[in-house]
Amino acid sequence: MKKKFAEIGDSEGNKDVVFEITPDLADAFLAAIRNVVGVEPPRHAQSFDDLIATAAQTSHVIQHLEAFRELVMVAADKTSPHADRKAIAISGAMPPSRLYRILEKHGQPRDRKAQAADRTAEK
Repeated sequence: MKKKFAEIGDSEGNKDVVFEITPDLADAFLAAIRNVVGVEPPRHAQSFDDLIATAAQTSHVIQHLEAFRELVMVAADKTSPHADRKAIAISGAMPPSRLYRILEKHGQPRDRKAQAADRTAEK
């Protein structure tokens, strides 16, 4: 299976190139960021080894993006003590209970009233 590369640029002309991406993952990634409706099955990988390599690379990307999503959501919550947690949960496509577990995992309190009371007591 021939590997593809992905080149990503910004408005200032800077470019970053990723080599060794499987063609099917490259196609799926482009479809995802372009918001294409419907997921297509692999078209390039045919052999067992190629399909397993594509599945492994896809799993690694998913794990990385899930960790990144958590960090983005925690950062959004930290922007203000009045940050809209319902909007944060909706943007992450998860129920509030999961958002609260993520926030607690990253040191954000479930109850912001208690955090505000602690800040007031420290003054």
